[in-house]
Amino acid sequence: MKSKLFIIALLAVLGASCTREPPLELDYKEGKIVTISATIPPETRVAYDDTDRSLSWQTGDTLLLAGYDGTTYKGSKKFHWTGGDSFQGTEVPGATTYKAYYPGNVITLDNNGNVQFPVYFWQQTQEGNNSTAHLRDKLFLSDTVAKATNNAFSLTLRSSIIRLNLSGIPQEVGELDQLIYMVETAPGVFKSVPLNVSGVTFSPTVSSITAFLAFDPLFVTNIAANGKVRITLLGEQPYEWSATSTDGKNYIAGNRYTGTVTGGWTGKELINPLSFVAEYNVNPAGNGFVTDLTACDVSGYFTWDNTGTINISGYHLPSMEEWYGIVPEHGTYVTYVDFQNEGSHYGISENVMVQGETINMTSDYRNTGSNKNPAPSYALRYKGTDMVSAWKYELFHYNTNTCHMKITSRNVAPSETIGNIADETFWTTGNENDIVRCFPASGYYFHNISYRGARGYFRSTTTTEHSSNPSSSALYMYFDYYYSTPSHSSYKATRTSVRLFANPD
Repeated sequence: MKSKLFIIALLAVLGASCTREPPLELDYKEGKIVTISATIPPETRVAYDDTDRSLSWQTGDTLLLAGYDGTTYKGSKKFHWTGGDSFQGTEVPGATTYKAYYPGNVITLDNNGNVQFPVYFWQQTQEGNNSTAHLRDKLFLSDTVAKATNNAFSLTLRSSIIRLNLSGIPQEVGELDQLIYMVETAPGVFKSVPLNVSGVTFSPTVSSITAFLAFDPLFVTNIAANGKVRITLLGEQPYEWSATSTDGKNYIAGNRYTGTVTGGWTGKELINPLSFVAEYNVNPAGNGFVTDLTACDVSGYFTWDNTGTINISGYHLPSMEEWYGIVPEHGTYVTYVDFQNEGSHYGISENVMVQGETINMTSDYRNTGSNKNPAPSYALRYKGTDMVSAWKYELFHYNTNTCHMKITSRNVAPSETIGNIADETFWTTGNENDIVRCFPASGYYFHNISYRGARGYFRSTTTTEHSSNPSSSALYMYFDYYYSTPSHSSYKATRTSVRLFANPD
């Protein structure tokens, strides 16, 4: 794939051309109304025109001005486009200088004036072929040099755009749901940009599409030298194109790139990350698997040092990053798999490893614990990748010899929602290809067996430091009556169950 580089023109927001006092009924603390102007091309919207790669304003466009007194952040105000080159808004009380951001109706600032993007800021839907309308609110611009409103603001485009000219697409793709552009930014590390698509159906007479994606070059930073580039088309049948970029590419804010594919599409089998987890625990001898899915008293117990005695062809001990791909890492004061409490969490960014590849994804979670205990937790995971899937986490038979956590996963369309997944009727149909894994609550063995039938501990290869004994601890996938999480720390001398993962192909 060849890429061409283009520079998008900057937008310049000029200083205030006039001011006026507010009506008497307004409280002075709200500040006076200020009009600022912007010099841009004569079109009427902040949209991307690929013909001349220009930007322009439209009714409803908004700038967010962050006010400062010296280096102290005082708050922000929105300035709205009023026609021509004019934007109008209210001054921030106590502010003497400002920074400017676009789109001001989408982004927010925290208490320190730092930009906060909405969870789904970079989510895009292109309607039809060769359309750029969806880019409008994905073009992030800013001028972070604080200045008075009677000085000029120069907004620099912080987004990048890639235009993909794709042809030779098999008709079997049918109606296109999503296009995923994925690049290898470092050996084994992949970042992706998804584009939802509507109104495009491939057929014997339609075999091409021109697609536009806006992305953050601070996230998708580059293509590594000899890194892989993949374009996946998710439709009635999934297809993929892949190549290696010998020289690599660095993505720079404000640039437009072009990629062209004329053929070489191959059918793609969608995989589910849960399928790479062995179905059974390792037996006490370490040379095979047990034959009972849920019994808590049949598995082997292994310390950190004696896991070297495990020798089962085709499998390996998982790292904590691999476990994150199965059970999400807990957030700050948040456990995403929670069997006791109700709550929803959207757009959670996760870094996981699947088959030796590090992947960044987003996920949505829904916990239902206020209705019954323990209650299932649901998830829509691997969004933005070709492994988007529904997940259900359940705990059964607590405090018995068959206590276990059951995980069920199913590949789903990119349009699926966590609301549907958290409805139990979702799981009663279309489950022929569900992947299921059960994890017995075998407890652990230190001086004796503890918590059998109540807690599960599963070994990883990731070490950590314990405050009282550095380098003596390891991390485990853990669950109990209340929740499940990886990154549970325990001494290496603790003997726990082992679940292996399949080796990469």
